[in-house]
Amino acid sequence: MLTELDEQKYIQTMQGGMKNVTDTAEQITDIWDYAHELARSGLISQYGYCGHLIEAVYANSENTYQHVLLFTDTENCYMVIVIDVARKTIAGHHLLDLNKEYGIS
Repeated sequence: MLTELDEQKYIQTMQGGMKNVTDTAEQITDIWDYAHELARSGLISQYGYCGHLIEAVYANSENTYQHVLLFTDTENCYMVIVIDVARKTIAGHHLLDLNKEYGIS
């Protein structure tokens, strides 16, 4: 079952700022069943899902949450799967639209 995080809940997972840990991140939980549901709903790129492509992984300063960025079909938009590190579970997902956030066109 998919759990969409609203803006407020999403921002709460970013306490202390975020650090790119793509090169050092270890798998905490398997995201691909969840990603399958996102793909079935048209929320992420089929190409990215089929190739198990991850754009980046970020962790908050206390490493209590990780954000796994998956590709969508829109440039500069990523579906973020938020992982609760202590519980080793997926907390939900949130659409990160950099075009909207930073006025990219």
